[in-house]
Amino acid sequence: MDNQRIGFIGLGAMGEPMVANLLNAGFQVSSYVNRSREAMDRLKQSGLEEVANAQEVAKRSDIIMCCVFDERQNDAVLRGNNGVIGSLASGSTVLLMSTISPGYCQALASEAAKRGITVLDCPLSGMVQGAIDGTLSLMMGGSVKDIDRCRATLAPLGTIMHCGDIGAGQVMKLANNAIAITTYSLVLEIRDMASTYGMDINTFMDILNKSTGRSFVSSHFPMRRGRLRMAGMPKKDVGTCLELADELGVTLPVVQQCYEAGIAESAKKTEPARHSNAKPAKA
Repeated sequence: MDNQRIGFIGLGAMGEPMVANLLNAGFQVSSYVNRSREAMDRLKQSGLEEVANAQEVAKRSDIIMCCVFDERQNDAVLRGNNGVIGSLASGSTVLLMSTISPGYCQALASEAAKRGITVLDCPLSGMVQGAIDGTLSLMMGGSVKDIDRCRATLAPLGTIMHCGDIGAGQVMKLANNAIAITTYSLVLEIRDMASTYGMDINTFMDILNKSTGRSFVSSHFPMRRGRLRMAGMPKKDVGTCLELADELGVTLPVVQQCYEAGIAESAKKTEPARHSNAKPAKA
């Protein structure tokens, strides 16, 4: 279905360039102002149709791309009488592009299937530059048949990577982010050691990225001074990964230690350490 009408929810740092690429590819896209009036105004110049709310987006769409922060925000726009699921026609598709739990995706897919609506998980990797360039990794979970129906629509955004059944895309993304964030924390720690010794930090990073300790993280992410603070996206993603591991009966001691250290570092900046909400280590 090359003529699918797209409803896009979440015109943030990732969503705005993704919509721009869809519009440039000739797709009909509608959205509404959730947080950013400025993004809407810029995209309307390229043909984005503005509507009043999520329900109106659903009425105009064959496929919904939901790119918001967490499960709470997904619920706010997808569920309920005024949400997307209740307003989409049978045969429509919802793509969950947030990084959330596989269990949430599975439950929503089961709920939507009763209305003849397909839900696929499709978290993104590639950062904002990948969204701008249309080179994102689209980590998808669902049946081959359902994913194939979305290929032409997703082509302007990046490359589909089929991970398995519904939820598997989220497993892949959570694993990817846990590895990236833990590596980032490790590099910050070692930089701290090198700079404390007196080594020039730029020299250290240049040599590291020509040596066996290099990684995508060390060579592509801006490195700040100090330790990793576990807040916002890192806290959500690593915490969700640890919750999944607990559900599966798997221990992730390195990831757990990074998470707790980041929570403690964040607590130094924002609140007394006794209020730390670090996820306890599994017994």
